Amino acid sequence: MKRITLAILGAAAFAACAQAATIPTLTLLPANGKVAGLPGTVVGWGFTLTSTDPTDWVVLTGSEFTGSPVYGTYVDYLSLSNAPLYVAGPGPESSIVQEAWDSSSNPPLGIGEFDINPTALLDAVIKGSIVVHYSEFSQDPNDPSFNPDISTVVADATLSASAQVTVTPEPSSLLLMLGAAFPFALVVRRHRMARRA
Repeated sequence: MKRITLAILGAAAFAACAQAATIPTLTLLPANGKVAGLPGTVVGWGFTLTSTDPTDWVVLTGSEFTGSPVYGTYVDYLSLSNAPLYVAGPGPESSIVQEAWDSSSNPPLGIGEFDINPTALLDAVIKGSIVVHYSEFSQDPNDPSFNPDISTVVADATLSASAQVTVTPEPSSLLLMLGAAFPFALVVRRHRMARRA
């Protein structure tokens, strides 16, 4: 009898730990985390946040880009003073929150943007990660009676996803380079044919 009781208590403790350890997931939009833009332009990321916790709500609070700042700067949309409140969790909220990147909206939507320097080298690739900070609460943050002092479960945790920015040449520059390469290739070919003859 004691063994059965201990087994039941052990299973209940394991289930409670497994439930408490439910971690939300973050997927960048585009899904591969790779964005590209011309020198002097702005690129950015949207996201999908999924929470499978049946009792707690997840709120995104900030973000950062861990890649090199040599070719540009990162702007965090989540910590702007007028940023939307992104909440995932049980009803009445949704367990999945998705937001496309839109820098022209007021406030801008998504996780953040990367402002590519006008002097960035063409074909430069900046690899890194988007790190998103979140808090978890036992009460819906959209509830009028929400009190973070008594409902905070996790004050600050992070999720991350691989991200990459590629600096692409302007189409007109690419055509110009291809236009210059074609006659050069013809000269080289004629020169090789003349040497063989």
